[in-house]
Amino acid sequence: MLKEYYDIVVVGGGPAGTMAAAAAAAAGAKTLVLERDSTIGIPVRCGEAIGIPQLERFFDIDEKYVANRIEGLIMHAPDGTSVQVESSEFGLVLERTRFDRMLAEYAAKAGAMLQTRCEVTGLIMNGAGVEGVRCSRLGKRFEIKSRVVIAADGVESRIARWVGITTHLKPVDLESAYQFMLAGIDVDPRYCHFFLGNDLAPGGYIWIFPKGDGIANVGIGVSTKICDGGTAYQKLQEFISKRYGDVAVISEAAGGVPVARPMKKPVRDGLIVVGDAARYTNPLTGGGISNAMISGKHAGEIAAKAVERDDVSANGLCEYISRIDRDIVKSNQRAYRLKEAVFKLRDKALNDTAHHILALPPKKRTLKNIFLKGLASQPTLVLDIIKAFV
Repeated sequence: MLKEYYDIVVVGGGPAGTMAAAAAAAAGAKTLVLERDSTIGIPVRCGEAIGIPQLERFFDIDEKYVANRIEGLIMHAPDGTSVQVESSEFGLVLERTRFDRMLAEYAAKAGAMLQTRCEVTGLIMNGAGVEGVRCSRLGKRFEIKSRVVIAADGVESRIARWVGITTHLKPVDLESAYQFMLAGIDVDPRYCHFFLGNDLAPGGYIWIFPKGDGIANVGIGVSTKICDGGTAYQKLQEFISKRYGDVAVISEAAGGVPVARPMKKPVRDGLIVVGDAARYTNPLTGGGISNAMISGKHAGEIAAKAVERDDVSANGLCEYISRIDRDIVKSNQRAYRLKEAVFKLRDKALNDTAHHILALPPKKRTLKNIFLKGLASQPTLVLDIIKAFV
């Protein structure tokens, strides 16, 4: 039973949206989440990997939504050289359907209302300010007024576009991604695998994220600017065929992944943009779960404070910008510079780097040393590399 007014309306039921709703509702704001799919968490459009420290910032880890624990990673150079990197901060491969449902339940327990199968078709505007949303559900159209709308509607956000924010991404800042969940494959569940190569995955990489019991997410992200000689789907199929032969496919997903600089001004009067919609995915890795949760929590807290102060102008919401700059923007700008440099490396440089790292003692085979060696010809990036891996 949707009401005609909520203090805060969140568009999108992913991690950014549900974390925003939980934070806003916990602060006393009357909060609604609108999700256009029929079930939160489905379909899964994600590699499902996250670092343990990033998750523990918000929750104690519950094995109910953990598919597998990762002990390290293996980087594969174009010539087949493999470099194993152990990690002191182990990661997780999630069951995103269960994880997203947990976040939705978390928001509901905090007092937020959630509604699925609800398409936001427009905004209620007062001049340049946002005062609510127009929706469609089960053939019925209606309007919901609010003080703040939080846009958690993903890459190339329609909500942001409707208020005049440029959401179109240049080809260099958008990766085409495709992923299969495969079953019955031979993969060591302790390690994530990353495969690099200008022909294999131009401007990106192929990943294998084990989920245990011979199941893994196997995916590819390639630059839409420089990829030629086949689509991401075709290149991934070729890789799987060569490595595993005929295998069982449990599910598959495709989509665009923003690998761009963060949005410069993610607030307007009555509006905050979060998660992928604000381009908070890591430009180097394409990972976005933790930054979505961070930005969502900040947005919910700031929006609730703004409603309580009766100042939902862009100026009243600007604390969000300072928080995001501290927690996400600076590191993402650093990652963007590294992305530009890494994805310009040719196969010979990637092979030489792998050979060099493999000659080091195991304790020195770190991601930081891999990047320092691979980008040795660009000394201006040394500080970025050190800060990125401290």
